[in-house]
Parts: sequence; structure tokens; C-alpha cells
Amino acid sequence: MFCVSHTRLSNCVINIPSKIGKYEVVKIIGKGGFAVVVLAKDQKTNKQVAIKIVSREELMKQNIMVYFENELRLSSRFNHPSIVSVYEVIYEKDAIMIVMEYLSNGDMHSILSKGIKFNYEEQIKVASQMLEGLRYLHQRGICHRDIKTENILFDENMNAKLIDFGLSKENSSALHTYCGTPFYMAPEVILFDTYDGKKADIWAFGVVMHIIATGHFPWAQKSEVQLIKELKSMSLDLYIEPAGTIGNVIKNSLVFDYNERASADDLLQIITKDINHKAGMSKISYQAKKNYDAILPKLTIRNSTSSFAKIRRYNENITLKY
Repeated sequence: MFCVSHTRLSNCVINIPSKIGKYEVVKIIGKGGFAVVVLAKDQKTNKQVAIKIVSREELMKQNIMVYFENELRLSSRFNHPSIVSVYEVIYEKDAIMIVMEYLSNGDMHSILSKGIKFNYEEQIKVASQMLEGLRYLHQRGICHRDIKTENILFDENMNAKLIDFGLSKENSSALHTYCGTPFYMAPEVILFDTYDGKKADIWAFGVVMHIIATGHFPWAQKSEVQLIKELKSMSLDLYIEPAGTIGNVIKNSLVFDYNERASADDLLQIITKDINHKAGMSKISYQAKKNYDAILPKLTIRNSTSSFAKIRRYNENITLKY
């Protein structure tokens, strides 16, 4: 492997070759704590791909190899238009390289952070595509467990696709592990009780859709610790603003009792029925935010963040399991 450049991350230096297999590296398009993502193109077809170059050393140092292996094992099996495609995995001595579908319009979090708005039809499109992807996973006994705006990417035609399956779980009818991102966690996950991972995905989906429709979370601005406290006591006040189809979908997603919460299939039926009957459109815009606006936090990855340490200190009964 001929190295033409290298890039320094927070913890390590990753060598970037000029060619990876049959692909020619074009440029760096993303960096993380232990990986670099490059844009590359097939030398024969000129098809663009994204290649995630992951440091083996950092995977071991950060004790996250199990998550990475889980992501590889699951994502390479998926074949659905609403889930990012993995084409191949290339193993080198110092790095593992994942060749993936290139999603040129980036992630939902970045798009919203730029002030870009989604109109009603676009909200319906995103909701339907996310739900189609979740239904595909759930029908196969897989729950994602980390649905959030950062894990929804868009291709050149603004089709939404789910990414990042490091926390995903197979045979997910009854789970006990505490994982995910706090602002998107379902109440039953916070309570550290046995829960249905598929229904926890639906709660997170509802939070994401409220953010897409209004620009903020469906509750007053508060700290992560305060949010955890209110979710545990079931005292969190929800302010679901959107009306019409989107409002109906969100309301059926953000149900505290997960036994009463809708499934992905239920929500898709709501969308189909409401559209067929020309349901009222959502009138919420970014300019119409109310004073309980909860801004999008700057979120970092998974259970290694300081926020999880704060949550553990707040609730001594919660112990992370892997």
C-alpha cells in the first residue's frame, strides 16, 4: 500500500494511500476519533464511493473493536434503499477499510445546523424512507439502537439512509443494555428495564422527526441529567407542535408505554392513510418556534462520552453493559 499522505486525528495518525484496491483516492471528506473517510472512485467505472479507513490500533486502545466488528457483520448483509450499502471490506496490517455508498448531501444534523428547512412533502419523504429502513431491520429481528440526526445521511437525490450499526442488536425482542444517545433514548431504556429494542428505535425516530419538522426537540430546553430524571419519573412534558400527518406520526411514536407505541409498519400505514385522505399539512416553520425551544446539542459518539459519565454519577443504579 503506497502512502501519499497522512492525517492526524485526536489520538493517532492514519496513513492515506493513493489507491485502495480498485479505487483511486480523491480527497478526505470526514474525520473521527479513530477513522478517516475519503472520497474515492472506481478506476474503471468512475463510480464514486466513500471509504472509511479505520485504525486497528485505536480500535484496540479505545476498546471498541466489538462495536466495529458488529457494524461490519451487520451492515455488509443489508440490501435496502434506505440503508447505506457496504460494497466491500479491505483488511490491511494497520487499518481496516470499508468501501461504502457515497452519500453526497451529508447528514441530517449538519443540514439542520445550517438552517436548511424541510417542507411538508420532504418531511413525509424522510419519515417514509426512515420507516421503510426500520421496518426492514425490525422484520429481521434487528434494532438499530442509535437513531439520531447524525446517523441519517442523504444521497444526491436527498433520499434518506440509515448508517452506523455499531450498537445494533440481533434477536432484539427483549434487551437489557443501556446504550444510545441520551437525547434520543426511550423512557424504558433510561429506566434500565427489559425493553423492546424495536420500540426504542421508534421513540428515537419520533424525536428525530420532531427536530426535522420544527428544528428542536419535543420538550423544553434542559440538561441531559434533567432529561434523564424526568424520563425516569415519567414526568417529562412533551410539546408536539406539528399537525397533520407528521404530527400524527410523532404522537404515535412518542408514547411513554412502549407496549402502546406504534411499530414502523403502523406508522407507515398512518402515512399512507393520511396522504390518501389528503390530511392537513404541518404548518410549523423555524420562524414559529416557541419559548420552550430546545436547541440541538453538540453530540459525541456513544457510551464513551462525558455525558454518560455524568449520567452514571447521577444514577448509581445504572451500570453500562456490553
